[in-house]
Amino acid sequence: MAGKKDYKKTKQYKALKKELEDDLESRGLISEPYRDKVDEYMRLWCWLQMLNDDISERGVFIEYQNGENQKGTTDNKSLTIATRVSSQMLSIWTALGFKDQAVKAKAAAGGEDDEL
Repeated sequence: MAGKKDYKKTKQYKALKKELEDDLESRGLISEPYRDKVDEYMRLWCWLQMLNDDISERGVFIEYQNGENQKGTTDNKSLTIATRVSSQMLSIWTALGFKDQAVKAKAAAGGEDDEL
C-alpha cells in the first residue's frame, strides 16, 4: 500500500472523537476509563479506515505467485481483519452506552412502526 494516511489528523476523526467525548460528558462519564475506551475506539476506527483503503486499492482477491509455476488468487486478509475490528468497535460502542441511547432515541422518535 502506498503512503499511509494519518487518520488522526482528519476532520472526520476529530469530529467523531469530539462527539463521543461530548456525549459521555453530558452523561457524567468523564473519568479516565471512559476516555481510554474512546481512545481505543478511535484507534480501531483508524485501523478500519486503513483496512478499507487496502481493500479499495487491492480488491477482495489478491493474486499471488509462489515460484515460477504456482500462481493463483487468495482472499484479501484485510476483509477478515476489518470484520474483527468492526466487531470490536461495536463492543466498545455498546459498552459505552451508545447502543442503548440509539434504541431509546429511536423509540422516542416513534420508531419505524408508527403510522402517519
